[in-house]
Amino acid sequence: MAKLIVNIRTANFVQCTCVFALVIFLSACGQEPVEDELNTRDLSNVDWPVYLGDNGRQHYTPLSQIDSSNVASLGVAWRYDSGELRGQSSTMYTSPLVVNGVLYGLSPKLVAFALDAATGKELWRHDPKVTGAAQRGLMYWPKGDLIFFTAANELIALHAADGTVVSSFGNSGRLDLRPQDIERGFLGVTVPGIVFDDQLIFGFSTSEDEQALPGSIRSFSAVDGKQLWQFDAIPKLGDKGAETWAEGSLETAGGANAWTGMALDEVRGIVFVPTGSATPDFYGGNRLGDNLFANCLLALDAHSGELLWYFQMFRHDLWDRDNPSPPTLVQLEREGRIIDAVAVTTKSGQLFAFDRDTGESVYPIHEVATIPSLLPGEVAATSQPVSAISFSRQRFEITNRNAEAREFVEAQIADWDLRPWAPPKVGTVLIYPWYDGGAEWGGSAYDPATNRLILNANDGAGVLTLGEVPIGFSNAATYGQHCAACHGMDLAGTDQAPGLKGVIADQGYTKVIDSIKQGGGRMPAFDYLADVEMRGILTYMRTPEPVVDEPSTEVRYILSSGYVALKDHEDLPGNSGPWGTLNSIDLSTGDIVWKTPFGNYLSHPELDWGSFNYGGPVVSSSGLIFIAATPDKLFKIYDAADGSLLWQYELPAGGFSTPAVYSVDGVQYVVIAAGGGRLGPPSSSEYIAFKLLPDKT
Repeated sequence: MAKLIVNIRTANFVQCTCVFALVIFLSACGQEPVEDELNTRDLSNVDWPVYLGDNGRQHYTPLSQIDSSNVASLGVAWRYDSGELRGQSSTMYTSPLVVNGVLYGLSPKLVAFALDAATGKELWRHDPKVTGAAQRGLMYWPKGDLIFFTAANELIALHAADGTVVSSFGNSGRLDLRPQDIERGFLGVTVPGIVFDDQLIFGFSTSEDEQALPGSIRSFSAVDGKQLWQFDAIPKLGDKGAETWAEGSLETAGGANAWTGMALDEVRGIVFVPTGSATPDFYGGNRLGDNLFANCLLALDAHSGELLWYFQMFRHDLWDRDNPSPPTLVQLEREGRIIDAVAVTTKSGQLFAFDRDTGESVYPIHEVATIPSLLPGEVAATSQPVSAISFSRQRFEITNRNAEAREFVEAQIADWDLRPWAPPKVGTVLIYPWYDGGAEWGGSAYDPATNRLILNANDGAGVLTLGEVPIGFSNAATYGQHCAACHGMDLAGTDQAPGLKGVIADQGYTKVIDSIKQGGGRMPAFDYLADVEMRGILTYMRTPEPVVDEPSTEVRYILSSGYVALKDHEDLPGNSGPWGTLNSIDLSTGDIVWKTPFGNYLSHPELDWGSFNYGGPVVSSSGLIFIAATPDKLFKIYDAADGSLLWQYELPAGGFSTPAVYSVDGVQYVVIAAGGGRLGPPSSSEYIAFKLLPDKT
């Protein structure tokens, strides 16, 4: 049962006059689209003006020109190379926007651009000359005709018409999103915020260690960037939720941040916020208690940031079970009554859904007893809430691919703790589903014609090994011992070697770690460093300004294994297949209507056991599912009725992003950013749009 904080006001129904937003608006209001209105609606020019299609994050398009009868005639309409790759293992996750027939996107290096959405012809480019992780999308503010996007800790504002900087916003078009009253920790934003009236509503990403920032959700003015309101996901002393933290822990608590995106019910004026775990991730001896409002779905008043209700999916999280996906506004029928609900999918493969007004759970939730921790000072929660509805397997099954694979995995896990809910220890436990298991940041699609949820999921096992950090260890001292003589304690470089500021953001962790281990030029190889030393150096390097941390005076526990999956001798998942699935769930019953293996690994394309996947689907009114997301580089279209594959196209690199679907002058298009850079495929900077080609053979 969700916790009701205050009664939500009843919103009056406001007649929607914006034709292009009709279906989305009616869905958010909890009303079925009127058939006559749909039949008379002009679908010749339909935009994709909001990240993932609409503020309800429904991944839905009313367009039906492309359907199962003609999908074989789909072909390339245009291709656009967005620019230089972002170093080795470059990625590009952007789901572009389309407004008034103009497509807005981002390159791997976060160069913003505008294209004619029908032809792919470039209209303008703006290079903000920034560093930062790949961005999943942009924001459009219709009242000001402005485009916003984030780069690391900065929010950038551009005029949509020509890409010039909005000088009146922030500091000459840029707004530093770092909290001014907190000095510690990293802050970055990789997912678009919510545009509501004249507000821009954001969460942020932070680190997952003791230096993590305390999570907050903040609203900024779209006019000038001034902060309007803030909700602290880690409460202040005396605030609601503070009683769930041990005495003295709130002063240093971090995490509980909203990194994955939010959903907005525009009529009710409610923003739904999924939060992450409290930090550090795998040892909570310094943050005993349930740790509200970590691992929650929050319902906030979008006008003021006031908490309306919440539900916590994991208490005192010890497994990094932060909520990975944007919520999805849905409808479902119960006993002849239509319920406006918000659906949440988790890393553990659970589906939760709540009444948007009351926060009551739509599905049964059971309390499951957990296992006590044996780590000194740690007190695990005695039970955890588990939804009756799951879309990923809940029990580990060892690979049955062949005898060699099974024997290899059996040898690895021989002395591991394989019990569900086994708490972390000095040693190894198996976490299942793994860190990127169940749902991931691509999110789910909602089909209003059938009240089904369409989602892609990962099904793999993870390695969770804790190591002890010795007394007296510090990140700064470790960096100073091994790196400062050449690169400087301030990361600015010396005559002996270049500076290191921003090198992780620019090159990625993989390349930086390889460089440290292998050396090069005058730099010796540091392949002898212990995991804790490597992590200390990377932690020191990744902050915007170096932080000299005090040496520890007690033993700490860290994830020494890294965020890795259990693999067999051929680097394939060590559990039985399928390893990736595409699913259709009847929201009224929670039943899985169909499930199909999704994706293949390039090393074993014949298996058809699915693969780990990143990126989301889009569902159309014609009953099609558009999705890429897999390492085999394929962009696919499925039949939403039964999950059968109807069409596929090989991209230059994996499309680890969510498509955008729109129409211009009566022609329907679907576009995907093919950035690659993970799970093995090459990298690319191409956007590729498709349309029906009647003459295609």
